[in-house]
Amino acid sequence: MPFDNLSGINTKKFNIWLFILLTFLALMATLLIPGLGLLGAALLPVPASLMVIMGRVRDGIICAAVPCLILFLFGYILPPVMIAFIVVVAFSYRYAVEKRWLAWRTIGAVFASFIGAVILYLILYMLFYGFGSLAEISGTYDAYIESMGDDPVFSSYAAIMMADGPELDAVLEQTQSLLLFLPRILPGIIAVSFALISLVNYVVSANIFKRNEIDIKPFRPFIAWDLPWYYVWGVILGLILVLVPEMGGTIDGSPAFIDRAVDVLGFNLVIIFGSLYAVLGISVLWGIFARFKLGLLIRVIIIAVLWFFFGIALFIFPLMGLIDIWANFRKLKRE
Repeated sequence: MPFDNLSGINTKKFNIWLFILLTFLALMATLLIPGLGLLGAALLPVPASLMVIMGRVRDGIICAAVPCLILFLFGYILPPVMIAFIVVVAFSYRYAVEKRWLAWRTIGAVFASFIGAVILYLILYMLFYGFGSLAEISGTYDAYIESMGDDPVFSSYAAIMMADGPELDAVLEQTQSLLLFLPRILPGIIAVSFALISLVNYVVSANIFKRNEIDIKPFRPFIAWDLPWYYVWGVILGLILVLVPEMGGTIDGSPAFIDRAVDVLGFNLVIIFGSLYAVLGISVLWGIFARFKLGLLIRVIIIAVLWFFFGIALFIFPLMGLIDIWANFRKLKRE
């Protein structure tokens, strides 16, 4: 793979131990700090990527490998998967700089690296522990949720909330239903989370690269973000699959497999494409703010207030993004 176009980059030396420390801190934030895990995951490949782009490939691989050695405390599968992920992202950025990829293409490569790491982990897990291991984990999870009322933690929570009798049973039933439903939408949640991490990773990486005289394609301004019109079919298909009536058949008293598969696919499509149009809706709202020349602080406060009413925000932002397909509030030039 030729990298002749990188010859003009300033190759001033970096302290490899500092880069290893930064990678280690990002790894610890990813694993241990609630709420900052996404930010830690976004920062994790940045030091190794910078070294690889600078031509210090061996040091970049060392920077990726050494901090991940601590993961052997948690098992033998996660460390090689994490090292492979960081190295793949690092070389993706080097290739993106060389080939002058557009921002969204680079973000797509980082996103694919995340998905590839998850798939690799699952494959290795099944090879080491057997192909039925994931089913066993799922069964154990379902059994725990169904017997959650006997858990001392839940009993302590109920005592604190002073709930008993019918109220406690209603809370328990709702909680169990939510937690049993959660694995069905996990693919959509993972996809949206990885997309957000990849976006943050690119923003941070691009700023650091430019400070080190590395030319990388910039983002379009947030106010001009857009989606091709045919992405709306993802939302439409998801809603159809969610709202479609059950096929009728049952197996051992439970819904037929086809019904569950349709529901799972529909909900995940709604989550993925709904999130895309929610971001687009925020961009539309940002454009409206700009038209009325509202200050940055006022814009942030209005969006934060809308997000505070989470249920309303989940409806308003995607709806604005969908309407913008035809209304074109920001007067963007579209084909």
